[in-house]
Amino acid sequence: MFRWFKTQLDKINSPKLDWIQVEVTTCCNSSCIYCPHTLMGSRLKNMHMSLDLFLKLIPFIRYTKLIYLQGWGEPLLNQEIFEMIRICKDNGKSVGLTTNGMLLSEEIIRKLIDLKVDILGISLAGTRATTHNKIRQGTDFNEIISNLDKLSAMKCEAGSHVPALHLAYIMLTSNFHEIREIVPIAKRLGVRQIILSNLSLILDPELCSEAVFNDSDRADYYSKSLETTKALAEREGIVFEYNGPVLNDSSQHCTENVCNSCVINAEGEVLPCVFLNPLLCTYLDSGGKEPAGYVFKNESYPLEGFSFGNIRHDSFTHIWQDPRYAAFRDLFKYGALMESGYFMSELPNRCMNCYKRLLA
Repeated sequence: MFRWFKTQLDKINSPKLDWIQVEVTTCCNSSCIYCPHTLMGSRLKNMHMSLDLFLKLIPFIRYTKLIYLQGWGEPLLNQEIFEMIRICKDNGKSVGLTTNGMLLSEEIIRKLIDLKVDILGISLAGTRATTHNKIRQGTDFNEIISNLDKLSAMKCEAGSHVPALHLAYIMLTSNFHEIREIVPIAKRLGVRQIILSNLSLILDPELCSEAVFNDSDRADYYSKSLETTKALAEREGIVFEYNGPVLNDSSQHCTENVCNSCVINAEGEVLPCVFLNPLLCTYLDSGGKEPAGYVFKNESYPLEGFSFGNIRHDSFTHIWQDPRYAAFRDLFKYGALMESGYFMSELPNRCMNCYKRLLA
């Protein structure tokens, strides 16, 4: 009786969040040059979130606006994803996901339209096949665009405005010159939003030169180009969002919206962001104890993941309200009011040495 009563209270008191990002799979069908899948190989555990585990979250999303089905994998590889979408929509939630675009067959597009998926993000790393295909290996730019043309035609045929199409473009020094070209492509495809991201997790020192924020000599060029392209996009009615490209060492914020959102990984762990995913922090298959590492400001650090609980064992509401989690969020919620030294001393090492904080 007590357990039932507590569960009902947890449902009523579920947190009010902008979104919950759910990692439905860690499996992927591409080999992007910057991705943990490519650079970590067998260190990264490949698994799908089960429908049973996903269902444990549903009672506690009463006040959450958006469920975003995305993590360190290609979400359309999980065959349960359409049932997950249906369940979320039946609960009155907006649903989104980001895909590499290679699995958008007519059958899958029709399911996404019929289920009224609200947002479909497409990952790009160039506006020309030669550039994109070299960076996001295993995908094909021309095939992706063809699939998006098909999506547009099928939406029109169905008289549907959803899914709204978003383009997720990763900014690198080797593809930055093509960013301006993304606006006419977006206009033709009926794209609602373009989101540019930085190379915030650098797992290979050789990729440091690809991060635009490391190229300080051209900082003015990057900033002006982004401002110009944003103005061009807005004239076409397209939202254009980006962070950076210049580091702010005094920042006490985070681009991941850790105060009003969270991530649930494929094993059910509740995390502030995908960069803290314990699934990235496995050890060498050889039996050694050398952890996977990343590069931050030319120094190497071990990947450290942590969670505040697991929905497999506890209610999401209880995990969110845990005093440790609340204290973590308060650091970013009240960061601007804190002394910089105190803020830095209280931050976990992984957050202190993270580009996501410095690009806010």
